[in-house]
Amino acid sequence: MRFILNLIKNIIAVAGIIVIVFFALKYAPFLKDQEWNPVGNKGAHSSYSTESVPVDEFKPGQHYAVEENDLLNNMPTSQTKNIFNMINKKEFMHVSDLSKMGYNDRYLIGQRGNQFIMYQFGSDEIRVYATEIELQQDLNALHQNIEMKPMNAY
Repeated sequence: MRFILNLIKNIIAVAGIIVIVFFALKYAPFLKDQEWNPVGNKGAHSSYSTESVPVDEFKPGQHYAVEENDLLNNMPTSQTKNIFNMINKKEFMHVSDLSKMGYNDRYLIGQRGNQFIMYQFGSDEIRVYATEIELQQDLNALHQNIEMKPMNAY
C-alpha cells in the first residue's frame, strides 16, 4: 500500500514539473524566443528581416503584407503612443533599423531597408509595403499626411 502511495506521489510530482517547464518555455520572455525552444512562439516575436517582402505574401487586391508588431512588442498596446512620445526617437530608429521615420498622433511610418512600414498606435500588427507610393496612397485614403524624415532630423 505504501508503495502505491509513493508511486502516485512521484507521478504527480513529475507531472507538476513537466507542467512548470512547459509554461516556462511557452511564456517566459527570455526562453520563448530561443531557437532551440520547441514550444515558443516562433512567428509572434521572431526577428524581422530587412530583405524585401516576397510578392507571394501579398494577398490579392492588397498592396501590403501584414506582420506581427516587432517594433513595439515590449509595450502594452494601450500605452504605445504615450511611451513612444517619451522615448528617444533616434535611438528608436536605430534599434528598429529605420532609416527614415514620420509619425503623428495615430500612425507611425518608416523606411526599413527597401520596405516601407505603417503602424497604427495600439495595433498588434504593422503593414509592410514594397514602395513608398503605395504607403502614401494608403495614408491619403486614411486622410493622414505624414512626412518621413531622416534620423538626423530627430
